Amino acid sequence: MNVIDVAEQKQLFLDDRWFDTHQGMTLCVNPPVKSERVLLPEKPWESYGICCYHTVLEHEGVYKMWYDAISLEAHEAPHERVMCYATSEDGIHWQRQNVNLFEWEGLRENNIVMAGANGSVMIDPLAPEDERFKALVIIKENEVWPESRGCVCGCYDGKYFMELYLCTSPDGLHWRRRDPCALPFFHDSQNVLFYDPRLKKYVTYVRTHRRDRTVGRLEFDDPLNLPWPFREVTGGERGPGRSRHAVGEELDLALACDESDPPETDLYTPSVERYPWAAEAYFSFTTPYRHYPVGDTSDTTLAGRDERGRYSNDGPIEVQLAVSRDGINWSRPDRRPYVPLGLAGSFDGGQTYMALGMIRKGDEIWQYYTGLSHTHGAYEADTHAPSGAICRLVQRLDGFISADAAYAGGEFTTPLLKFTGDHLQLNVNCSALGEVRVEVRDENNGPIPGYTVQESLSVDRNHIAAPVRWHGRDNVADLTGRPVRLHFELRACKLYAFQFLRR
Repeated sequence: MNVIDVAEQKQLFLDDRWFDTHQGMTLCVNPPVKSERVLLPEKPWESYGICCYHTVLEHEGVYKMWYDAISLEAHEAPHERVMCYATSEDGIHWQRQNVNLFEWEGLRENNIVMAGANGSVMIDPLAPEDERFKALVIIKENEVWPESRGCVCGCYDGKYFMELYLCTSPDGLHWRRRDPCALPFFHDSQNVLFYDPRLKKYVTYVRTHRRDRTVGRLEFDDPLNLPWPFREVTGGERGPGRSRHAVGEELDLALACDESDPPETDLYTPSVERYPWAAEAYFSFTTPYRHYPVGDTSDTTLAGRDERGRYSNDGPIEVQLAVSRDGINWSRPDRRPYVPLGLAGSFDGGQTYMALGMIRKGDEIWQYYTGLSHTHGAYEADTHAPSGAICRLVQRLDGFISADAAYAGGEFTTPLLKFTGDHLQLNVNCSALGEVRVEVRDENNGPIPGYTVQESLSVDRNHIAAPVRWHGRDNVADLTGRPVRLHFELRACKLYAFQFLRR
């Protein structure tokens, strides 16, 4: 008899795991509320714009942001792309911090912490203090960082490459590049590294090219044991220690487009997070990229007047949600956008990208995203003014995806489970006209007296942690450790999570 032990951990409705049988139920992605723009391009090193790849973390009571900026003099300035640093006391009002580490066209008062690179930042819970911060970056510049900074980043022999490097820092400001490179392949986009306490391993998600743009995955014990292990695959363009080879079969495939996606679509970024406030929950805020066909500029017919094909490597991009219970097997149960494009012509009408990191504020999760007005390849069209803005998003706690009951009603029964708490709570939004009742059943799927649906007091309205009651009592201690099924009867509501708690 297979019994799922939920203990006292919160359980989310990421997939059909809790639908042993069901009727009138669907899984639905719930976009967050777009809030204010918290950072706009204002500095000379941001003159082209604030770009796509950012990290927001809470550390020692301060919110810290590492963000991606590009100058208007791209491909000509000493540092085409820079990683900058800002902090906030409340997550809404952000201040650039002058770190005085790099000189920008004679200006030393700036917030640049890495030059000629972009990537993501993590705080390593297992590392010593001098290596507590880790950054996973790609190097794009023919530029050598001053040795006095303790780090040398750049390309060799004037070659342009995008290999993946690990950097370490005691404070998130002063970075040291670790050699050799972490993965010797072409890894454009924002790549992700974090420690997974469930696996007790470090995990990275990176840009691969198994089927056009895809997401690959790799796990290992020690991030400083470089390079990281990968499968040897013959073929591809390679050189000694340097490679423009687009990695594919060398890593396990985590995410890719499939037949449900439009033609000429791939996945641009991983943006993977392990959700810490529930059991076995991983989110990827990946970015499907729908490519415009390249047009023929000599074609003067009506068919040739579609200007969407005038740029190469062009098309719209927006954030979509993928989910997993183990970080290995992923699904996209609802393909609607998580952070949709704004109106055409608005600051986020062409592309949206999710920043790494979640901030919990009470019963809300705050996230951040970048909005760009132009589509991916139409960069030259926007050089008249800096583009890009970093914006705050507000999501309900656990609200990313829900099991939705039809207005006419729905129901489902879970597989067998056991628990250790003595009270059952629901994160649910029934609004004014919906409600939900819960019945506890035995291993033979028979109602347990005292916990039948007829004895259940319905839960209505909107709650983060609504107690489930039967005839006014909510204690289920006499069922602790016993294999049971939960049977839900619902109408017009969104069910986000359930949890057994000990009081």
